[in-house]
Amino acid sequence: MVGISENLKILRDKFDLTQQDLADIAGVTNKAVSAWETGLKEPRMGAIEKIANHFRIKKSNIIEEGGMDNLAQDVPLTIAAHFEGDDFTEEELKEIMEYAKYIKSRRK
Repeated sequence: MVGISENLKILRDKFDLTQQDLADIAGVTNKAVSAWETGLKEPRMGAIEKIANHFRIKKSNIIEEGGMDNLAQDVPLTIAAHFEGDDFTEEELKEIMEYAKYIKSRRK
């Protein structure tokens, strides 16, 4: 399904994830994620559910064509969105994102 493959690519892009990152979330291999994104295979419902639960989105956001179109309204797309009431400068947001990348780089 074109919808699923495109939605997964969009999701990874919005959250700056590698295929391995998404594979870890879904409990599959990065080769499985690659096959999903190229449309060679479709993820099982269990994997879709794990992804949806992780990002606190609806399964339909992943399954339906154009499901990611309104994602920005449903999910905070920046780390700063988790700090309610705090205002960050653009420079501070960049620093937060760099730190997040550093933390991710220390993973296995």
